[in-house]
Amino acid sequence: MNRNIFYKKFYAMLRELGIERHKESLLAGYGVDSAKDLKDDELSELVDRVEKMKYHKTEVSPRTRAMRSECLCLLQKLGIYADNNDWHKVNEYLKDPRIAGKELFRMSDNELFDLKRKLNAILPKYKAEIKETERLTLNN
Repeated sequence: MNRNIFYKKFYAMLRELGIERHKESLLAGYGVDSAKDLKDDELSELVDRVEKMKYHKTEVSPRTRAMRSECLCLLQKLGIYADNNDWHKVNEYLKDPRIAGKELFRMSDNELFDLKRKLNAILPKYKAEIKETERLTLNN
């Protein structure tokens, strides 16, 4: 395996897709900060993943986009999606099997619908927890 070829291909696809700023999020899934820290099989898998993103980029339906947007709004209310392009935090939260078990961009419409229901169920509990924390802060 010629690692230099894979590095060049990886960075070229990131530039082509316009997602250079998300490189850290892609690498975080492998527990590394740099592509040079990846093992050969991980590097190959990452290049394949980005290549699949390249071919599936335009195949997102308006309905799927709307559902993703709704989920992101709920994640924002929960304090998970605080900044635009904060995908690392979002995907780490969603990868928890109790939440969704996969990243947002990999979810089907049915999975997004289920996620929206779960997030709507979590939201009142989160708001009650925030109120309780504020109450305890004021009383101490």
